Amino acid sequence: LKALQGTWNIHAATLAARDHIDDFAGMKLVVKGADYTIALPGNDDKGAIKLDEAKSPKHIDLSTRKDGPFKGRNLAGIYKLDGDTVLLCLNSEKPERPSTFEAPAKTPLMLLTFKRDKK
Repeated sequence: LKALQGTWNIHAATLAARDHIDDFAGMKLVVKGADYTIALPGNDDKGAIKLDEAKSPKHIDLSTRKDGPFKGRNLAGIYKLDGDTVLLCLNSEKPERPSTFEAPAKTPLMLLTFKRDKK
Protein backbone atom coordinates (compact mmCIF):
# COMPACT_ATOMS: atom_id res chain seq x y z
CA LEU A 1 0.00 0.00 0.00
CA LYS A 2 2.94 2.31 0.66
CA ALA A 3 3.93 2.27 -3.03
CA LEU A 4 0.44 3.46 -4.05
CA GLN A 5 0.43 6.52 -1.77
CA GLY A 6 -0.04 9.85 -3.56
CA THR A 7 -1.95 11.30 -6.47
CA TRP A 8 -2.43 9.46 -9.75
CA ASN A 9 -3.82 10.95 -13.00
CA ILE A 10 -5.94 8.95 -15.44
CA HIS A 11 -4.05 7.97 -18.58
CA ALA A 12 -6.34 5.39 -20.23
CA ALA A 13 -9.86 4.06 -19.57
CA THR A 14 -11.61 1.12 -21.23
CA LEU A 15 -15.14 -0.02 -20.34
CA ALA A 16 -16.92 -2.86 -22.12
CA ALA A 17 -14.22 -2.94 -24.85
CA ARG A 18 -14.63 0.77 -25.63
CA ASP A 19 -12.24 3.67 -25.02
CA HIS A 20 -13.78 6.02 -22.43
CA ILE A 21 -10.85 8.34 -21.72
CA ASP A 22 -12.91 11.38 -22.76
CA ASP A 23 -15.57 10.48 -20.15
CA PHE A 24 -12.87 10.22 -17.47
CA ALA A 25 -10.86 13.32 -18.45
CA GLY A 26 -9.41 15.00 -15.37
CA MET A 27 -9.95 11.97 -13.11
CA LYS A 28 -7.53 11.55 -10.22
CA LEU A 29 -6.96 8.70 -7.81
CA VAL A 30 -5.60 9.85 -4.45
CA VAL A 31 -4.37 7.24 -1.97
CA LYS A 32 -3.66 8.41 1.57
CA GLY A 33 -3.05 5.75 4.19
CA ALA A 34 -5.72 3.04 3.76
CA ASP A 35 -8.18 5.49 2.13
CA TYR A 36 -8.72 6.49 -1.47
CA THR A 37 -10.52 9.29 -3.26
CA ILE A 38 -11.55 9.20 -6.91
CA ALA A 39 -11.84 12.79 -8.02
CA LEU A 40 -13.78 13.19 -11.23
CA PRO A 41 -15.14 16.63 -12.09
CA GLY A 42 -18.70 16.61 -10.75
CA ASN A 43 -18.62 13.02 -9.45
CA ASP A 44 -16.29 12.07 -6.59
CA ASP A 45 -16.16 8.90 -4.53
CA LYS A 46 -14.06 7.85 -1.58
CA GLY A 47 -13.63 4.96 0.78
CA ALA A 48 -11.22 2.34 2.01
CA ILE A 49 -8.67 0.53 -0.11
CA LYS A 50 -7.45 -2.98 0.67
CA LEU A 51 -4.70 -4.88 -1.13
CA ASP A 52 -3.65 -8.52 -1.21
CA GLU A 53 -0.18 -8.67 -2.70
CA ALA A 54 0.13 -12.42 -2.08
CA LYS A 55 -2.36 -13.18 -4.87
CA SER A 56 -1.44 -13.39 -8.54
CA PRO A 57 -2.50 -11.13 -10.06
CA LYS A 58 -2.50 -8.86 -7.01
CA HIS A 59 -5.96 -8.12 -5.56
CA ILE A 60 -7.45 -4.71 -4.80
CA ASP A 61 -10.77 -3.92 -3.14
CA LEU A 62 -12.31 -0.44 -3.08
CA SER A 63 -15.11 0.01 -0.54
CA THR A 64 -17.28 2.84 -1.86
CA ARG A 65 -19.47 5.24 0.08
CA LYS A 66 -23.21 4.55 0.30
CA ASP A 67 -24.23 7.89 -1.22
CA GLY A 68 -21.64 7.77 -4.03
CA PRO A 69 -21.93 6.66 -7.65
CA PHE A 70 -21.30 2.99 -6.74
CA LYS A 71 -23.82 3.02 -3.86
CA GLY A 72 -21.69 1.37 -1.18
CA ARG A 73 -20.55 -1.57 -3.27
CA ASN A 74 -17.16 -3.19 -2.94
CA LEU A 75 -15.32 -2.92 -6.24
CA ALA A 76 -13.31 -6.14 -6.51
CA GLY A 77 -10.35 -5.98 -8.82
CA ILE A 78 -6.77 -6.70 -9.68
CA TYR A 79 -3.87 -4.30 -10.01
CA LYS A 80 -0.37 -4.06 -11.42
CA LEU A 81 2.10 -1.42 -10.24
CA ASP A 82 5.03 -0.66 -12.53
CA GLY A 83 7.07 2.32 -11.34
CA ASP A 84 4.92 5.41 -11.86
CA THR A 85 2.09 3.55 -13.60
CA VAL A 86 -0.71 1.57 -11.99
CA LEU A 87 -3.15 -0.58 -13.96
CA LEU A 88 -6.50 -1.42 -12.33
CA CYS A 89 -9.13 -3.83 -13.58
CA LEU A 90 -12.31 -3.51 -11.50
CA ASN A 91 -15.75 -5.07 -11.58
CA SER A 92 -18.17 -2.14 -11.27
CA GLU A 93 -21.36 -4.17 -10.66
CA LYS A 94 -20.70 -7.69 -9.36
CA PRO A 95 -18.62 -9.18 -6.54
CA GLU A 96 -16.71 -11.43 -8.98
CA ARG A 97 -13.08 -10.38 -9.29
CA PRO A 98 -11.57 -10.15 -12.79
CA SER A 99 -8.68 -12.53 -13.48
CA THR A 100 -7.10 -10.73 -16.44
CA PHE A 101 -6.38 -7.12 -17.34
CA GLU A 102 -9.17 -6.83 -19.91
CA ALA A 103 -12.55 -5.11 -20.15
CA PRO A 104 -14.43 -7.11 -22.81
CA ALA A 105 -17.72 -6.08 -24.39
CA LYS A 106 -20.93 -6.84 -22.47
CA THR A 107 -19.15 -6.96 -19.09
CA PRO A 108 -19.14 -4.54 -16.12
CA LEU A 109 -15.33 -4.49 -16.12
CA MET A 110 -13.30 -1.27 -16.09
CA LEU A 111 -9.64 -1.18 -17.14
CA LEU A 112 -7.99 2.01 -15.88
CA THR A 113 -4.39 3.16 -16.24
CA PHE A 114 -3.09 5.90 -13.94
CA LYS A 115 0.25 7.73 -13.99
CA ARG A 116 1.76 9.17 -10.81
CA ASP A 117 1.36 12.96 -10.46
CA LYS A 118 4.88 14.40 -10.56
CA LYS A 119 3.92 17.70 -8.86
